[in-house]
Amino acid sequence: MANNFKLHSLNMALQAGKIKSLFPASAPSFNQNSLNWKYTLVPSPLSCSYEIKLSYVIGKHPNVYVVSPTLALYPGETKLKHVYDTKKQWLCIYYRKSREWNSSMHVADTVIPWTCEWLLHYECWIATGVWHGGGIHNVSEAEKQKQETNETGNTK
Repeated sequence: MANNFKLHSLNMALQAGKIKSLFPASAPSFNQNSLNWKYTLVPSPLSCSYEIKLSYVIGKHPNVYVVSPTLALYPGETKLKHVYDTKKQWLCIYYRKSREWNSSMHVADTVIPWTCEWLLHYECWIATGVWHGGGIHNVSEAEKQKQETNETGNTK
């Protein structure tokens, strides 16, 4: 039997308030229809600092961009892994079609932690050349071979 209940969107004041409560030094800007937030995240004690921009408009998915630094590519790669746009550094932090996120969820409890997780996977990718963050994206033959080598210790 299907659940037939309606999810109620959180208004932007609630979204901004939750961000402010978890990141008191930040200043999210919002109006009735949109929310913007710039902040410097450090995903782990050993991580670099990343200035990110979160943009969210009612009725759409939140978008997250790395403003700085310019993200490096693993040697031999031509684009970042698991992004919508390498040049814009627009991160793909969840699979939108699977409805992992909806407007009844606080971005501070979902999108922001997922961004930190993406950044950690990015740092591992830069170090190893293997994307461990999962997701829906094309895997090159070279990456498949690296993954198999790393998992089994054998080379083909």
